[in-house]
Amino acid sequence: MTALEKQLFQLLKDRSFQRGTFRLASGAMSDYYIDGKMAEAFSESAYLIGEVLYERTQDLHIDAIGGLEIGAVPLTTAAVISYHLHGKKMEGFWVRDKAKGHGTRKVVEGNLKPGSRVVILDDVITTGGSSGKAIKEVKEMGCEVVRILALVDRLQGADQYFRSEGIADYQAIFTIRDFGV
Repeated sequence: MTALEKQLFQLLKDRSFQRGTFRLASGAMSDYYIDGKMAEAFSESAYLIGEVLYERTQDLHIDAIGGLEIGAVPLTTAAVISYHLHGKKMEGFWVRDKAKGHGTRKVVEGNLKPGSRVVILDDVITTGGSSGKAIKEVKEMGCEVVRILALVDRLQGADQYFRSEGIADYQAIFTIRDFGV
């Protein structure tokens, strides 16, 4: 774990990790919850998230970075700001759960171009299904998913799901084991 990752982990642990009884997006019950937004919307951790995402993607020769709304929106914003601070341009995007009913009626927001090499971001991954929606949409646009990158993996099958979708490069910065679960 890098120094930046250690700082980010402490903020996630202090601000986002909770014990109790929670229903997950998948419908399953859990005795812990990681509310990533509690850290993602805080200045210090937003900066750290951007820097860690930059460190994990800077050598991939990608054109864009993003993922499924809502979780990927603050991650994408932090990442593209870090790219800018490092003197590199980077397109950000996010995928809506469904097309908006007005304006351009797009599912993918941002200036994502067909043929782009992309990284898909997620804050907390359980089975990979939410990221799978983003993967499907960008692949339908003709983009190549070169990595999936999560802040936290709950270790409930996401890596197997991504391999079944033909994506071998999946990384989680932290796993639930780091939190003592």
